[in-house]
Amino acid sequence: MRGWQFTATHAPLQMVEKEDPKAQEGYVLIKTGAVGIRHSDVGALESEEWMSIMNVPIIMGHENAGTIIEVGPGVVDFKVGDRVAICPTGPSGMAPGYAYDGGFGTRIHAPASDLVHVPDELSIKEAASATDAGMTSYHALFTAGQAKPGMKIALIGI
Repeated sequence: MRGWQFTATHAPLQMVEKEDPKAQEGYVLIKTGAVGIRHSDVGALESEEWMSIMNVPIIMGHENAGTIIEVGPGVVDFKVGDRVAICPTGPSGMAPGYAYDGGFGTRIHAPASDLVHVPDELSIKEAASATDAGMTSYHALFTAGQAKPGMKIALIGI
């Protein structure tokens, strides 16, 4: 696999070649289809504060979607060929691009517990952008904002 690897703040990302991972117990191997670039990615490049939560060196990218190309033992809800997105705040507690290699690479070895199926009517690009950015919006509306069915809500911006 190839990917853009982060090694240190204020250092350029480096294109690296690594051996393709093999799907381990409870994990899948995903062919990256789309990845977003978030303010936190730029933050890691510019602020040393991010180093404490990153498993460096690491291939960055935490807004990811793609197609499963290998399924590890114990994975029952997903199969080869499934289009999936990775929740960066999922049950595993590990975010791609921080705890393990993310979507700035050609392959992602991700915990199946953090995956969601991408509906056919949604493009892989839309699915990738709905991961962290979508979670942020969802949290603002429903967790912090306590939005409930029947409420009238005005959304400003996109």
